[in-house]
Amino acid sequence: MRFVANLRQETIDVFAAQEVQPAAYLLSAHRVTAATLEAAAAVRARDLPLFADNGTKPLIEDTVAAFEQAAGALRLAVAALRRGLGHIPRGNDVPRALRMSASDLASEIVRHATRLSNATDASSLLATQLSMRPTDLIAQEDFATGCLIALGLERETTGWSVAHIDARNRRSLRLWRRVIDDPRCKAMRVYAVLSAMDYNTARSAGRLAAKAGVRNAAIGIAGITLDPTATDFMVLGSASIRLQKPAPRRYLRLAQVLRGIADGFVDAGKRIECFHCLGLGAPSMFPIAAGALSDATRVTTDATSPIHDAVRDRVLYDPKNDGDRISTREIVERILDGGAWPFVSPFTRDFRRRFGNEPGKARTAWDALGRPPITDLLLETPSALTGALPLFVEANAELQSEVVKTRIAHNHWVLGQLSESFADDGGRRAVALSTIDRLVAQTATVTTRGLLAARQVLFP
Repeated sequence: MRFVANLRQETIDVFAAQEVQPAAYLLSAHRVTAATLEAAAAVRARDLPLFADNGTKPLIEDTVAAFEQAAGALRLAVAALRRGLGHIPRGNDVPRALRMSASDLASEIVRHATRLSNATDASSLLATQLSMRPTDLIAQEDFATGCLIALGLERETTGWSVAHIDARNRRSLRLWRRVIDDPRCKAMRVYAVLSAMDYNTARSAGRLAAKAGVRNAAIGIAGITLDPTATDFMVLGSASIRLQKPAPRRYLRLAQVLRGIADGFVDAGKRIECFHCLGLGAPSMFPIAAGALSDATRVTTDATSPIHDAVRDRVLYDPKNDGDRISTREIVERILDGGAWPFVSPFTRDFRRRFGNEPGKARTAWDALGRPPITDLLLETPSALTGALPLFVEANAELQSEVVKTRIAHNHWVLGQLSESFADDGGRRAVALSTIDRLVAQTATVTTRGLLAARQVLFP
């Protein structure tokens, strides 16, 4: 399993400075400029794999924004019904009027997403992707199912059958066929982007793709991983299984969807050669992706989260704790309480060599200040405390560019190390199982509940 870094100037600069490169890069069609094409050329000159994404993200965001208010009202109605029932409403639990409203809204969302997709000039999109000289190309997709997930329009509410989602995948496969049949794409891996909401829709998607001749497949993960809801049941084939405790739906859905696609290929007597998870950057979910797909399938994943976490949220991934997200404020609190930050990545080590890191001085300065609470304002204010811990503060404007680039590169490096621990050269599923078992044996958390539910799907 490999993590693919997003091609940004920050990642190019800091990786090149350390002579350390990620396993591959990804550039989305909607981010193509003269500068990014120059960066892509530099990547290919280093003989690194380059994924050309299809640029669907803005279209998904447009669709979700357009229907958020209407979908929000339906979610409130479903939540009220759930509170009254004591479980997620489905089947006859859902009043006919509510089901019809949900189904009608879902249909409207599909029509809107399809209009946006049809407005994309397929020839121009492919030309943009080919201008990157990619090794791997993500074909244009039908993204309506991802929008339904993002808006919380579940099949148990809409009453939609597997056939409804099959229609979206058949359209995606037609879009994939246009690309795979283009002579310019013969020398590269072209991925059909499938979609699913649960195990049964995923298994059907896998069968459809396998019968169409797909060897390399992908699926959008962002809508799945951003789902904040919990579920108390799952359906696998004809079996409906009640969970002992509600679990975060994102973990369970990821396991169902990936396992379902893999099983669909098996049903058709085929196998997936390469599978890419678009937008999967949560370290705790890596063992799910590693365990869901056959050891014979090469798995890759990408996400912009290492950048957003480093820049917007001031978060670093802990390389000694399974990549757990930890804010710089929490890191400073840890250090002041006598702990330490593991300078393991080449990027943080180089930053420390050039700019320092002095926990003892920081503790002395904190004592002198009267041990105030560690706030963002404190970490933004020049002082002896902030001067002693430059990687974890925002107090030095002249150093901030180096701070941000180091955090971004560090986060990418941690995800790269974690993903590569699930090696594609055999035994990946066994490693995934042992990792899940180790994590769920820890103190019970939302994450452990999610992984435990996913385990039921992946390793029954």
